Amino acid sequence: MQSRIVKLTLPLFLVVLLLFCDQGAPCNATDYRIQTQAEFDAINAVELLPGDAILLERGRKFSGMLAPSGNGTIEGPIRIQPVGEGARPRIDAGGKEKAGLLLANSSYVEVSGLEITNTDGSDKDQGNLYGIYVIANGEEGIRRHVYIDDCHVHDVNGKVAGKKRGGIHVHVRSLKSTIFDDLRITNNRIVNVGGVGIGNDSSCGRIEFRKQSTRDHHLWTQVYVAGNYVDHTGRNNIIARCSKDAIYERNVLANSSRYDTGHSIFCFNTNGIKIQFNEAYGNIGESKIDRGGFDADYNCVNTFIQYNYSHDNQWFCGIMKRRNRHVVIRYNISQNEREGLYFYGFETARQAKDIHIYNNTHFVREGLDVEVFPKGRTPLNSTFENNLFFFAGKGTWGKNPHGINTKFQNNHYFNLSPHESDGDPLNVNPSFTKPGKAGKDIDLTTMADLRGYQLRKTSPCIDRAVSIVNNGGRDILGTRVGVDSADMGAVERQP
Repeated sequence: MQSRIVKLTLPLFLVVLLLFCDQGAPCNATDYRIQTQAEFDAINAVELLPGDAILLERGRKFSGMLAPSGNGTIEGPIRIQPVGEGARPRIDAGGKEKAGLLLANSSYVEVSGLEITNTDGSDKDQGNLYGIYVIANGEEGIRRHVYIDDCHVHDVNGKVAGKKRGGIHVHVRSLKSTIFDDLRITNNRIVNVGGVGIGNDSSCGRIEFRKQSTRDHHLWTQVYVAGNYVDHTGRNNIIARCSKDAIYERNVLANSSRYDTGHSIFCFNTNGIKIQFNEAYGNIGESKIDRGGFDADYNCVNTFIQYNYSHDNQWFCGIMKRRNRHVVIRYNISQNEREGLYFYGFETARQAKDIHIYNNTHFVREGLDVEVFPKGRTPLNSTFENNLFFFAGKGTWGKNPHGINTKFQNNHYFNLSPHESDGDPLNVNPSFTKPGKAGKDIDLTTMADLRGYQLRKTSPCIDRAVSIVNNGGRDILGTRVGVDSADMGAVERQP
């Protein structure tokens, strides 16, 4: 096996890298090992080549902004990661830089294992700051393969809100046809940040709504946001924008919108997004709007909010009544929301169509004053089927439960009067095994902490669901669900 030793000749570095040419990586790639502040400052002047790596020494702290330039390739991505033993290398931008890590017009870059802060230590607004900021604002084109994994981003800015600043953000700015392809933001811990924990945005990505159809414009592809823990944010935990068939899954969304209002996660200008296997909690505060765990926002088509666990928020899910088409909300569990279950936003709007809400389980403990439709909002163009509404105390519907073109069919109601449109309701105890016991920060890979919502074998809800074609084929715990013989609610009883 051939090998090649490459030595870096810049004065501040003495780096040796061993590479094997027959493994597909570039033979002239270089490792830049960063141990001192001087080396950290100097690396921004280096044009990185495919296969190069910036290796930050563990246990070291650096001040300022890391802003490397250059692009990798699919065979040789540029890597930014720790090296050595000890604590994560830490970058403190001090509230003086745009970000702790800035990737501008980069492709084929993989970042992992860093700790990043960006604050001057005060509670004041320090500007549009980020922990990690990825931006495309140069030539038009496709930015490919940007991976951000296992980073700890915390203490960014002060006690501020704002949608386009915060922890980890990816933006297309001032361009007309540029997209990101193969963007992965995974397994990061983002805590105590002003603005939004994870967000993306585009100057050109959007959904065009026509009279009878929609058209995608420059939507990002292969977007995957998963396994992140996002806690105490100034605004939303996550905003998902301008993507086609994106997946946002197994994220913990905790205590969002501390300094303004906003649902824990919402989508905008998306087609085919799947928001699934997430846990959202702690979104409470003084507000008449936008205090739920999940939100099917407008300018979206084919939105799937499924297999999620929402608890202890103001309400479970928002549904916006502006341009919004084909929303599916299924097999979620909502526990002990504080004010309501379904919040229909933009009360006077009438554009939302084809909203299908089925096989969700709602549990409300005694002592909570909860409405199905809070804040006097009116459901629109919606069908509710096979849902379980369980109130340990007395449940109420809200001011306008009749809705507009809204139908209930085959739902279960306990301590809640059946909806007036439901011709075949159940209103006896559904016989859960151990309801109301699921805690917080559950294992989202198995969702096993939600087994208390399984039905006892004597439950009247077993095999009682009406048939729904294309029902996803599984429940929240992964149990197979048939079309013609399914249980009501989010958990299918196992044999």
